[in-house]
Amino acid sequence: GIPDYTHLLTDAGAAFLEGRPRAATDFREGHPLAGAGDTLDFGQDLGYRSTGCTDLPGTGYGFWPPGPACPTRQDWDAWFPVEPVEAVEPTATGLGAIGLWVNGVAVFNWGDGQSWANEQTWFNLAPAAEVYDLDVCPGHSAMGTYHHHSHPVCLADQLGDDGSAHSPVYGYAADGVPIAGPWVLDGVLARSSWRLRDYDDPGSSTGCGAAGVRSCLMADQRDPSAGTVATDHPGPDTSDTALTMSGNELTAVAGYYFEDWYFDAALDGGSPEALDEHNGHLGGLPGFAQPRYHYHVTRAIEPGMPGGLADVFPFYVGPTFWGELHDNALLLGGPGGPGQGGPGQGGPGEGGPGADGPGGPPDFTEAAEALGVTMDELLAALGPPPPDLEAAAATLGVTVEELQAALPPPPRPGP
Repeated sequence: GIPDYTHLLTDAGAAFLEGRPRAATDFREGHPLAGAGDTLDFGQDLGYRSTGCTDLPGTGYGFWPPGPACPTRQDWDAWFPVEPVEAVEPTATGLGAIGLWVNGVAVFNWGDGQSWANEQTWFNLAPAAEVYDLDVCPGHSAMGTYHHHSHPVCLADQLGDDGSAHSPVYGYAADGVPIAGPWVLDGVLARSSWRLRDYDDPGSSTGCGAAGVRSCLMADQRDPSAGTVATDHPGPDTSDTALTMSGNELTAVAGYYFEDWYFDAALDGGSPEALDEHNGHLGGLPGFAQPRYHYHVTRAIEPGMPGGLADVFPFYVGPTFWGELHDNALLLGGPGGPGQGGPGQGGPGEGGPGADGPGGPPDFTEAAEALGVTMDELLAALGPPPPDLEAAAATLGVTVEELQAALPPPPRPGP
């Protein structure tokens, strides 16, 4: 859905807009049409050269940075379990909608489906790789579906979640589990138990033997004691530059890729703020009489960031769902959505590198062969992230259904 957001542009938010590396071309006049202290309506013209919508009043033109097409109003039915049940075999969250916020906006997971050098090994975190592709809320569109990949700032404002108490329910994941905002108590943030690998220390058990290099993968992202394994597809050094699909150059610091993270069970110690590998825990929740399992949006104190907080992987749900997915679980728009999160092809996971086990990245080679195109043609048609499947299908000369059936799900960590 298209939300009815308003947003107060802070000094930090205004500085971010004005400091965009491609501001001279991203904005029609070379700068934003709003400044600190302005209250912005959702869809208000901020001066962007928006992509995929006309420059007519009321279309939202100017609110979204160049990149995916402007969102559209959509009507669909969504089904959620009333009483979630813990899954025996957790399913990957996958691409596309993995839930809905309480205002009808789609919940998307951590990924954008893109990887370093298109080698399907080092997968982008969308909030990092798309930082200049999102609006002020932050969100954008895929196939017309407006969505968030990380903390929905404007929804938090709308719900009055100011950190003075446990956050309210922001939405529901496809397994029926509520998603609460970032706060567990007055001034206390929920804490992700996923940690960054230490690439700086050559002797680190999660590094690759030399400072700043990505030449190895975790053998099991949910068990750091399993060590690392070599990969034939090394990623960029942590000081290298990654070029985004929207043409921005970003430093590929630790945390830029999914494979940069691992679950540290020691952090899931039972404290009120501790979260498990799914980014949830059992506890009290506003609106419910009894404690119940719920996910949390995850953020951390970061001076200099807008609001003094930074979003933290896995952002709210994942990398796998806690609950069982019903056969009619929410499926909106993309490959690898809920119910499609099977094992990947190759890469680290249970059974070691190259095994057909959880944690392996998807293989676009088979998808390209099934569609009768080259992998380069397929990847070119899918960009920029998030993939616009309708446009990609038209480019490739196939139906959207054929494209969805051919595309693999994204990676998930081992059990």
